[in-house]
Amino acid sequence: MSTVDFDPTRRDVQNDPYPAYRRLRDESPVHYIESLRAWGLFRYEDCKNTFLHPEDYSARDFISQAFGDLDPVPETTSIIAMDPPAHTPLRKLTATAFVPSVTRRMEPKVRQIVNGLLDEIEARGREFDFVRDFAAYIPVSVTAELIGVDASQRENFKIWTADLLNAANRASLSDADVVRIRASVAELRAYLEDVIEQRRAVPEDDFISTLLTAEIEGDMLSTIQVLSTTILTHFGGSETPSHLISSALVAMFDNPDVHTAVLADHALAANLVDETLRYWSPVNLVFQTATHDIELQGQVIPADAYVLSYIGSANRDERRFDDPDRFDLWRDPHGHLSFAHGPHYCPGASLGRRMGAIAIETLLDRMPAIRRLNELTDWLPSLWVRGASALPVTY
Repeated sequence: MSTVDFDPTRRDVQNDPYPAYRRLRDESPVHYIESLRAWGLFRYEDCKNTFLHPEDYSARDFISQAFGDLDPVPETTSIIAMDPPAHTPLRKLTATAFVPSVTRRMEPKVRQIVNGLLDEIEARGREFDFVRDFAAYIPVSVTAELIGVDASQRENFKIWTADLLNAANRASLSDADVVRIRASVAELRAYLEDVIEQRRAVPEDDFISTLLTAEIEGDMLSTIQVLSTTILTHFGGSETPSHLISSALVAMFDNPDVHTAVLADHALAANLVDETLRYWSPVNLVFQTATHDIELQGQVIPADAYVLSYIGSANRDERRFDDPDRFDLWRDPHGHLSFAHGPHYCPGASLGRRMGAIAIETLLDRMPAIRRLNELTDWLPSLWVRGASALPVTY
């Protein structure tokens, strides 16, 4: 029986889980987490293996774990909660909306959004919260642009998005919060249903139109599948890039050599983003379900048990990365699991990387003297994401 005491619901653990991860990798790499009633995997190869073997580790319960009865589209199985072979044709169809040309087409829009936010910040004064005033607005604005949300609905869309993201924390929310989120999610769905019908009648150059017209060997997505994929894309595309951008700036503040290098050569923002992805993965863990009894690292994970692949720990595994607790701007960026691996590799990874790099490049162009106002980072109290809850800065 393991003697490691690991409770990821504790605030001190959420603030700095990495010492616990190291001990778990060494002493209890397959660990039953009492507070979550789930099995945690903490080594790189074990976590990577779950993505490659859906016959052992199914994604079937991902949405129920994330949203519960607040699932915006319960009528169909989300692609993220499907396993091959059922997952494969849907993946091929949705991937058509994330071809490299999409990232290239979006870059000018990303720069426009970033510069517009900085214009607003500069008009208000010399101090601002980097998370709330900048990093949090970029991804939601970019995904709204990608999807094709009308400009008149952007503010509502931001509210709906915030509530959708908060659904993952439903266990700790008040009844009033849950009621508000349920109404907000319904409004988001109703709005997107209207957009889908409009694009079906008159296609435009946007994500929804691409999904509606995608066809591979006679297969096409149904309307409800387009709705599910659109909401999932917005969910993933609005949350994690925000944390990536803010964590990248924290990494610069925490590492003077990195700060000096990126300030001198803004092209290194791409390296900064990739190493931030490894060092502080915005997604801390992935939900899976054991399809049968699994023997691993001297433990038996029972059939139907929840399995949490801690990619935040896997990315710091000494068995895979040299000196993993050091932020290395020149490290080989390949291999981290922050975008998952295999069939469920994030299709928007390229756009997310470029979004983060453009945000940092533009920020340093316009505010090269930016510095933090508080010495310590206030990390989010969250089980499954890693990001700063606030980051007061001045320039």
